Amino acid sequence: MRFSWKAILLAPLAFPFLVGGVLLIVGGVSGLTALLPGIHPLLTFLTLFGLASLLSYGATLFLFLPCLFFVSRFVRLTAWLTSLIGVALGVAVYLPLGWQSYLESGDNSGPPSGTFADYLSHSWSEAWPFPLAGLITALLYWLLAQPSALPDAPNKTDTSSPPREIPI
Repeated sequence: MRFSWKAILLAPLAFPFLVGGVLLIVGGVSGLTALLPGIHPLLTFLTLFGLASLLSYGATLFLFLPCLFFVSRFVRLTAWLTSLIGVALGVAVYLPLGWQSYLESGDNSGPPSGTFADYLSHSWSEAWPFPLAGLITALLYWLLAQPSALPDAPNKTDTSSPPREIPI
């Protein structure tokens, strides 16, 4: 797989846009205004989209791309391997957030009552977007970074073949 600026710019935007659209459609205007009361629904969507994009770009630039580069030094990257890396990094992004949430899960914000593994097994409702975001971002990066299948248009100033000599 090759490096692509187009893929870096577009791939991290897909999941935040998808989540914002789902919140707008499923929750409706009242659902979005409930998240940030007193603000217009479009501004709420743009605010949530911007915040989610920051997390998505940060994970892409500082985790996903270095990991892809490192893995590509040893094996050929396939769509399957890229997807697996995306899911694994999605889980890795969630773990520090889950740990902080676990520490605050006790009675009256005191110490938690169970183990972190118990907390993770019961908190999939807040954890599943992270591996899914990693999967979507990885697959979109994979698709956008592939060379186009269309042949290049012939170049009118192509000088790769020598000019023909005209007999006099």
